Amino acid sequence: MFNKLLKNSFIYVLGDVLNKSIPFFMLPILTRYLSPGDYGIIASFSALVSVFAVCSGLSVHGAVNVNFFRMGKEELKEYIGNTIIILNVSTLIIFVITFIISPIIGKRLSLPTEWILIAVILAFSQFLTTINLVLWTAEQKPKQYTIYQLSQTLLLASLSLMFIVALKMDWKGQLIAQSIGTILFAGFSFLFIIKRGYLRFKLNKEYVSDALKFGIPLIPHQLSMWLKTGSDRMILMALVGSAQTGIYSVGYQLGMVINVLVTAFNKAWSPYLFRVLADNPKFETKLKLVKFTYIYMVSIMVIALIFSFSTKYIIPIFLGKKFVAATAYLIYFSIAFAFQGMYSMVGNYVFYAKKTNLVAYVTFTTSLLHVAMTYTFVKMYGSIGAAYSTVISYFLTFIAMWYLNNKVYPMPWFFGNMSNK
Repeated sequence: MFNKLLKNSFIYVLGDVLNKSIPFFMLPILTRYLSPGDYGIIASFSALVSVFAVCSGLSVHGAVNVNFFRMGKEELKEYIGNTIIILNVSTLIIFVITFIISPIIGKRLSLPTEWILIAVILAFSQFLTTINLVLWTAEQKPKQYTIYQLSQTLLLASLSLMFIVALKMDWKGQLIAQSIGTILFAGFSFLFIIKRGYLRFKLNKEYVSDALKFGIPLIPHQLSMWLKTGSDRMILMALVGSAQTGIYSVGYQLGMVINVLVTAFNKAWSPYLFRVLADNPKFETKLKLVKFTYIYMVSIMVIALIFSFSTKYIIPIFLGKKFVAATAYLIYFSIAFAFQGMYSMVGNYVFYAKKTNLVAYVTFTTSLLHVAMTYTFVKMYGSIGAAYSTVISYFLTFIAMWYLNNKVYPMPWFFGNMSNK
């Protein structure tokens, strides 16, 4: 099982590295055809899609991952059908509300109404793709997962180059490419789910209730993640303008290299961990999990520091003169994403215990603190202040989740004896 974990981790890491390296290596081209202001608008649109994605589907896709090992396939296919029913109803409500208030949103973000409504559709589409990817993760099929993601990224990259470089459509070209790729692959995901026999539409109130009980408490948690990754763009747009927001966003994208590593590993680790926990592990097994977690924590922080210090001399040549200031953000985002990886390692136990309401309290509280710190620090230090607040808030979230983990699913973090729970 451990050898399989290593093999799957390698495939996920390799796939995510390739997947994220495509837009990463497009940066030298795009930063020479797009202005910092264009990047600011693109970042604002992406933040808008993300906040719609929090509410579209009500975060019930996570329940599919947990119930995959607890249900037979016939039950699971009906369960997934009910999650998509929830998606349809919630998205329709969001679309109507957004249409009504779109003039207000458009004024704040400098986006036309049609793009605001398209953001709702993209949030709907992302949910379908997420369900498909969740199933491949639970099935421990990293090859299919990786090929699918790479195909989507290659399409998005090709369309972006065509619209931005060939047709010179500035920020609109990126948004058009994102829309076409996201909607098209949502359709593919829906077909894959059907083909693999994971879908049956039959309204089941018990399944709807179970999915909502899992997902709704996670909405503050998901919203808190948006507050950490989207609110900073909004605050920067308001206080320092689209150009500084664009440079900040490029620096964030550079730091995403560390996020790629921690996310890829967790995709392989969480199914393995859930399977071990489902067997009611003994103390010795728990102790091995703890030791492995500590090794991981030290390793990812070392990797983050080496990455940030070794690449900052190359990035100015890589990005070009317009975006050279983005290098100042690299170390802060690298460390922040290392803490995010640590958070995932301890948070998996809380998710397994289905204490998602407690997760929401922790993440939402620290995210509100993040927003307050971002606004204060940006006023005091400029755009770099948003990076300061990111590191602090990610660290506090990790520590709080670690404390919560020890309450709901105790582990021998200090290597002492404990009762096998």
